[in-house]
Amino acid sequence: MIILILIISSFILGFYINGLIKDGLNDSYIDKLISITKSKKIPVFISGQTGYAKNIDVKIFYEDLNFSENPKGTILLINGAAETMIQWPEQMIRTLLKNDFRIIRYDNRGLGQSDWIKKWSKRNDYNLEEMARDALAVTNHLMIEKFHVIGYSTGGMIGQILAINHPEKIKTLTNLMSSGYLFDPEAEKPDSKKITMLRKLIFSYRNKERDIDKVLKFHFKLDHLWIGRDNYVHQHEKQIQKTLYEIKFRNGFNKKVFDQHRRAIKNSGSRYRKLKTIKVPTLLIHGSDDPLVKVSHSEKLASLIHGSRLVIIRGMGHDFNKNFKNRINSIILPHILQYS
Repeated sequence: MIILILIISSFILGFYINGLIKDGLNDSYIDKLISITKSKKIPVFISGQTGYAKNIDVKIFYEDLNFSENPKGTILLINGAAETMIQWPEQMIRTLLKNDFRIIRYDNRGLGQSDWIKKWSKRNDYNLEEMARDALAVTNHLMIEKFHVIGYSTGGMIGQILAINHPEKIKTLTNLMSSGYLFDPEAEKPDSKKITMLRKLIFSYRNKERDIDKVLKFHFKLDHLWIGRDNYVHQHEKQIQKTLYEIKFRNGFNKKVFDQHRRAIKNSGSRYRKLKTIKVPTLLIHGSDDPLVKVSHSEKLASLIHGSRLVIIRGMGHDFNKNFKNRINSIILPHILQYS
């Protein structure tokens, strides 16, 4: 009976919050959603073979997923800034596995179960080139000679560096919502209202005593900041479950990692000139309503990477919304199959 009540409550809450959330996050509904989600069993988000690779003195945690005795190829997934490997949509991973691909994903340095850079400072920082060598350390550790790369946001930037520096290893490159020079003074800037909301959210979070509910609410609101505007199907419960999984079964959240990864992007500067040297088959995907990395960044990439293909998805923001996952899969899969 209790389970039935929870299911009904979750359905009703989801129906109402889906409408309310578009105009503004309603704290009381978020609190109810968090309460319902916490009462349920947390799913397992890491089920493959795991281990550590080492880039000099930095350990990188990875997961190796493979359901095929003779995989068509290996795909390396590289996630965005301040996000761990479990943020990749399960639907995308399932689709790739069903099509007989081996998948490797990993936590970038500074978060998850990879090494956190505890002595990091502006005088002792790192750049995207070093983060690209982290990715290479994983593939070398697993003795993978050639692989496909799918990277989103900062992960796309790391993928670009791999394609520039190690073209002999890269079969295809797929960039989602990424940039060749995020701090280009002539580039289109992020949505100013969203950036103001982000600053207020961070300020509020840093200046309050934090219990688990406050952490869950902060990450819930943070994830919602970057959505688009068209036909959104929210997976609020799933996102809260992933946050709980990070807290309860992994290392929690590194408060300094966003600053570290942002600094790494800035330290790396422009790749505009080097992007012209990329010869690997390249697919670019961007949302028309991305409020953080504007679609013009991918348009610039398309003009620099010879033979690249750009697909703009109407209404998509800077996220993996459920409504667009099938569309994303249907674009990426043929691109990878063509060169496998």
